[in-house]
Amino acid sequence: MKKWIVIGCMLLGIGQIWAQDFKLDAGKISQKEFVEEISFELEHGKIVVPVNINGQSYRFLLDTGAPNIISKRVAYTINPTTKKDINVVDANNKTQNMEMVPLPEMRLGSLQFENGVAIVVDLDNHPVLKCYRLDGFVGSNFFKNAVLQVDYAAKKLRISHTVKSFSPPTKGFAMQLVGQQLAPYVALEHQSEGCNEGSEFALLDTGMDGFYDLSNRVYADFKKGEVIKTLGESTGVVSLGLFEKLEPSPHRLVQVQKMKINGTTFTNIITETTDDDNSRIGLDAFKLGKVTLDFHKKKWYYEAQAQHTFTEKPPRFTPTLIDQKLVVGIIWEEALMSKIQFGNPIVRIDNYILETLQICEVVALKEYLTTQSSLEIEIKNNAGETVIIKK
Repeated sequence: MKKWIVIGCMLLGIGQIWAQDFKLDAGKISQKEFVEEISFELEHGKIVVPVNINGQSYRFLLDTGAPNIISKRVAYTINPTTKKDINVVDANNKTQNMEMVPLPEMRLGSLQFENGVAIVVDLDNHPVLKCYRLDGFVGSNFFKNAVLQVDYAAKKLRISHTVKSFSPPTKGFAMQLVGQQLAPYVALEHQSEGCNEGSEFALLDTGMDGFYDLSNRVYADFKKGEVIKTLGESTGVVSLGLFEKLEPSPHRLVQVQKMKINGTTFTNIITETTDDDNSRIGLDAFKLGKVTLDFHKKKWYYEAQAQHTFTEKPPRFTPTLIDQKLVVGIIWEEALMSKIQFGNPIVRIDNYILETLQICEVVALKEYLTTQSSLEIEIKNNAGETVIIKK
């Protein structure tokens, strides 16, 4: 139940962007030399930092899986002189026309980002994003000429013009910067119990809940090579996209028996496939170790323990949000398939009666669910019957 609502690249991430004249890699931090430390707060588990635009303070999500974004409200306040229409593809491969506007200046701490651009999103009226009280995103393109360190344990961002400021313990590993938004992709090495091996480059995404999501495209290759173990196959919805166009599609529940990232070995990763073209490493990886991204030299550093084993059991089903209600998104356990169906409303979780809760109170439940070793969930199926499921 840990990823019952997936926020981040799955929700917010922007996979491909086409535009003429405006470029997402426009702008940079104006200072030549700098070392900045910024405290961040957590909003429903997400990294939120203070940003200043035209003397006004705002709350921005740190999202390395997206470009710089501002809300419609902020765009109205800064009143840009020009606008460009662009096509944006979200992490569920849904496309929508949006606006891109110039962003002459934007401050993060004492760092001034000049002559950039931002995509305009109606954050205040998005069914889930409104619950995070955001004014925009600090995206990967903000750090074009910088080194970013995320210290989740200390709740600190550290930003410098050189990686020497952080004295990393290793020489670092290669990082690819993809597209105009400079999205950071890093190498993952997989190995099965039978010693079959596979590798991929995955998006390193601070905006995504959870540890790892496997793309359907990579899954197909790994299945042929018997690199991962398929635990189940089903049709449904595992995540809410930026544009909330939800159509059931085939997904797989898989076990990654062993994954190596920069010398750290992770075992027993239970995850679901997604419709995005590429796999993603999410915020849980940042919780397990200090991450440093050198956008200058295209290298990254991961300071974590040598090994971590996940103990989470495979989910019996995955919830999702549809029409601002928590419902059954996809069913994995075969015995449940005759009892509940896609879209069935979740009526109760322990003592929480969901129909009495506002959407943001439902979103806040995520933190409760991730800390509980046992749960009782009540679902109303198509026949109007009540089904009790225990975790």
